[in-house]
Amino acid sequence: MTEIVYRFHLPSGVEEIRLDFDPDSFLLLTLPDTPPPAWAKLDFHKCGHCPLSSGETPACPFAFALSGYVDTFGHMVSHEEVDIEVITPGRHISARRPLQSGIASMVGLIGATSGCPHLAFYRPMARFHLPFAEEEETLYRVLSLFLMRGLLADEPHDMARLNAVMADVCTVNEGMAERIKDGFDKDAMINAIVVLDCFAMTVPMAIETRFDGLKKLFKA
Repeated sequence: MTEIVYRFHLPSGVEEIRLDFDPDSFLLLTLPDTPPPAWAKLDFHKCGHCPLSSGETPACPFAFALSGYVDTFGHMVSHEEVDIEVITPGRHISARRPLQSGIASMVGLIGATSGCPHLAFYRPMARFHLPFAEEEETLYRVLSLFLMRGLLADEPHDMARLNAVMADVCTVNEGMAERIKDGFDKDAMINAIVVLDCFAMTVPMAIETRFDGLKKLFKA
């Protein structure tokens, strides 16, 4: 079992969240031990491209995985800066960031490892989780992941395929924001998902325009 710890130093005290993962599949093992709330059921704001059926999967994997944590941050202002620690098997990272930035990092990790078919693309990145990465660094990782996936799975890796993957991710993020918004008022969690969605929407354009400065490095 592999563990990643998020430790939020909030004004009300320290909130620590421990996430455990299967070492082989890197699927999230730390799931709620209670039935899914109404807003986490698969058919509640179900994504239009979701391949799952409620008969076999009664709860949205991503929503069910998040349901154990949404109440933790409901009372917090999303832009309030807090000290955040992230402890992975290989490193201990600490930073002072807006709360929504830390939650977005954690939510992205949970989504990638939740079992959601459309977020599974990110699971190899989750295996080498790097919180608070700069935008260019994350773009570099996404593109590297995409190209490696094509190489290992013998799949085409043209940019149109990556654009389609990011479009699917955006649909999931938008659906999750609607779930939480309609289920209850959780400003910090909704804004964290918006942060993830903004990144997914800008990936195709950013990959084409943001790597000019790196080209000279590959000429060495």
